[in-house]
Amino acid sequence: MGEGNKRRAVRIRRPIEVIYQADCPPITARIEDVSETGAFIETSHPLTVGTVVEFVFSLPGAPERTIEGRGKVVWADPVVGVGIEFEDLSPLQQSRIKFFVASEFFDEGGES
Repeated sequence: MGEGNKRRAVRIRRPIEVIYQADCPPITARIEDVSETGAFIETSHPLTVGTVVEFVFSLPGAPERTIEGRGKVVWADPVVGVGIEFEDLSPLQQSRIKFFVASEFFDEGGES
């Protein structure tokens, strides 16, 4: 997808169910990879670049602790989905994502 050179953070490939919405009813989709700064959402209902998205998901191993926030679509491909950059997460939610990414990265021996 050509984004590899622009990424600022380690991404963990792990499917996570997400519900997102912008100017549409809520859509259930799947996060295919996540980092401290954003996520790739595989969906057949992609949005345009620049769209603000509200989302909610739970990290694996912590279904009772939802991550709710807002992000912006930074790239979109109508065939595969959208890349979002997180914009509005609480410090606690940021810490949970950072811990999850670090834990998964080191559990996999640094291979994401």
